[in-house]
Amino acid sequence: MIELPEAIAFSKQINETLVGKRIRYALRGQNPHKFAFPQKGTEQLGAEYSDADFDRILKGRTITKSWSNGNVILMQMDADYLLSLGCGGEKIIYHETERTLPKKHQLLLTFEDNTFLSVTISGWGEVRLFKIGDLDKHPNIGYDRINPLSDEFTSEVFEKLIEEIPENRNRNAKRFFISEPGFRGVGNGVIQDIFFLAKIHPKREMSSLSKEERKRLYETTRVELQKMVDLGGRDSEKDLLDNWGGYKRRLHSKVVNEPCPVCETPIVKEQFGGGSIYFCPSCQKAR
Repeated sequence: MIELPEAIAFSKQINETLVGKRIRYALRGQNPHKFAFPQKGTEQLGAEYSDADFDRILKGRTITKSWSNGNVILMQMDADYLLSLGCGGEKIIYHETERTLPKKHQLLLTFEDNTFLSVTISGWGEVRLFKIGDLDKHPNIGYDRINPLSDEFTSEVFEKLIEEIPENRNRNAKRFFISEPGFRGVGNGVIQDIFFLAKIHPKREMSSLSKEERKRLYETTRVELQKMVDLGGRDSEKDLLDNWGGYKRRLHSKVVNEPCPVCETPIVKEQFGGGSIYFCPSCQKAR
C-alpha cells in the first residue's frame, strides 16, 4: 500500500520524468474496479467525470508538476486540472515502450512522444480527476492531521497530542498513529518498523509511555520515515520506474516466527485494529 514515503517518492519521480509531457489520449475504465475511487453515481469529488470525459479533458494537456499530500499523489495538468492517484494499493508505472504495458489497468495515459503511464489498482486506490480549485474538497487529504516529516511536527507537538487524549478513552499506539489523531500518510505498513525500533508494542496505551519512551518514539518516527523517503520507499512497493523501494523492512509477514534481529525471540503476528501487527514480544512489551 502506498503510504507517505512512497507518495513523496512518486511525486519526485514524476517531476523528474513526466513533467513537460503532453497527453495524446487518456483511457480510463478498460477494466472497471469495484474499489477504484471516486465511485460512479456518488457525490464524491470527481465522480461527475465519465471515462469519455477523462479523454476529452486530458487530451492535449501537459503535466506541469507533481506533489504529494499524505498518501495522495497529485499531478497538475496545465493550470486548471489535477489528477489524484494513490491512497491504497496501486502500481503506477512509466513505460518507455508499449511492450511493457500491463494487460489490465484502470488508467492509461499515452503521451505524444509514444511513452505511457499506467495505473493498476490492487485492493483499492483512486484515479480522481478534478479542478484545481476543488483541492480542499479532496476526501483523502487529512488537512486536520499533521505531516510527521514537517517542521511543525516537533517533540512538543507530539507530547501535546498525547496529553490531549481524554482520560476516559483508550488510545493504543497503532490507533494513535493511524486514526486518532492519526498522522498524515501514515498507515499500518510504515508503523511496524517504527514501533519495533522504538521498542513500543502496537497495543501499548500511549498515556502509559514514559518521558524517555515518548522521546524515543518521536525521534524514531522522524528518522525512519525520512530513511524510507530517501531510499525511494519500502521494499514492498514499486516506484514509477517499476523498481522496488530501497528501504529494507524489518518486520513483515515473511519474518513471522523468525528470530528477532535484536534478541532472537520469534517474531509474532496478530490481528489487531483492522489489520496485522508484527512485533517482538521481548523487545516490545505490551505493558
